[in-house]
Amino acid sequence: MKRVGLYGGTFDPVHNGHLYISRQALKQLSLDEVWWIPSGNPPHKDNQVTSRLMRYEMCTLALQGVNDMRLCDFEMHRSKNCYSYELLEFLKDSYPDHEFYFIMGEDSLELFDQWKHPQRIANIASVVAAIRSDSSEDESIEQAAERIRNRYNAKVYLLNTRDVPISSTEIRERIEQGLPISQMVPKAVEEYIITHEVYQSRALPDISEIMEQLESRLKPGRYRHTIGVMETAANLAMAYHMPVDKLRLAGLLHDCAKSYDNDRLLMLCEKYSLPVTKAENKSPHLLHAKVGAYLAEHEYNISDPDILDAIRYHTTGTEDMSLTAQIVFVADYIEPNRNRASRLSEIRQMAYSDLDVCTLMILEDTISYLKERSQPMDEATIATYNYYNTKVKMQHKEL
Repeated sequence: MKRVGLYGGTFDPVHNGHLYISRQALKQLSLDEVWWIPSGNPPHKDNQVTSRLMRYEMCTLALQGVNDMRLCDFEMHRSKNCYSYELLEFLKDSYPDHEFYFIMGEDSLELFDQWKHPQRIANIASVVAAIRSDSSEDESIEQAAERIRNRYNAKVYLLNTRDVPISSTEIRERIEQGLPISQMVPKAVEEYIITHEVYQSRALPDISEIMEQLESRLKPGRYRHTIGVMETAANLAMAYHMPVDKLRLAGLLHDCAKSYDNDRLLMLCEKYSLPVTKAENKSPHLLHAKVGAYLAEHEYNISDPDILDAIRYHTTGTEDMSLTAQIVFVADYIEPNRNRASRLSEIRQMAYSDLDVCTLMILEDTISYLKERSQPMDEATIATYNYYNTKVKMQHKEL
């Protein structure tokens, strides 16, 4: 029979400790494989966890190139809470020729009597507890193991994993505090967390109050466009697993300085020492982006640098935009009230499949439009085009 360790949990986020515990289970219990099973709706967490898809994607990255560990989606698509006994009974029916070892933490072992139907768990799988505490606590853990053996006629194994002083809670706290986590998670997982801004909980202002202010300041057509960008940015945020409220706010404020005329924009740039390019001197309306970023920070109390950059660069773009800035850049072009761009339908479809290609298409059409009408072009637009043109070519070359 194939000997398989079952390692369930929220993996919020997955870290090097999970990998170490899995390797020790393989070694100490002579297992053939360890299956990771991220929870969908964990019954004991009240849904206060990161989205199941993001957790699953981080686990996928953590297991790249690992042959004796497998990621399973048994719980990913369930709409209701799933208990461990239900999962084990499903697996026993699906894999009758497998011998299962159910891996849990030492705290779970001590609370095993409180689990839903512990006897049904013990009937199907050996219970494995990963021990991470000091030796002074060994006696209570041994007592818990012996109690479970006697009460449920269970096979219980204690896994020595004391060399893993890492917890998901600690990682989340370090991220919120801006502290490094590079020694705690696989490199690919760290990059995912940074790119998708996972676990960053900066407080955002009340969006309804800002909507009321902007509605009174902007012309009706401009306000409709603003709401269109806000909702499109929210849709793209969901598609690319970004914080929805943050992208709604960035989209809402992207044109917050659009009510000012050219003279007022130039005056405000001089007043606030905001640099003005040659192209902006010729077409001062472009300055609404820079002035908007200033107003967002000082009038609307936005401190998040990604939101401020999204406002600042939503017209010209910039090299290597953050996902927040790139989504607002795209949303500004494709929102439902737009109807004049020649490739708009194609660009809208591309926005939800490849954001870099979509960005490049927008830049191509923008540059073509400006050249046809002999309008001044900001150097930042050219630099942004060159950057994404090279990036897309490199990506296609790798494929």
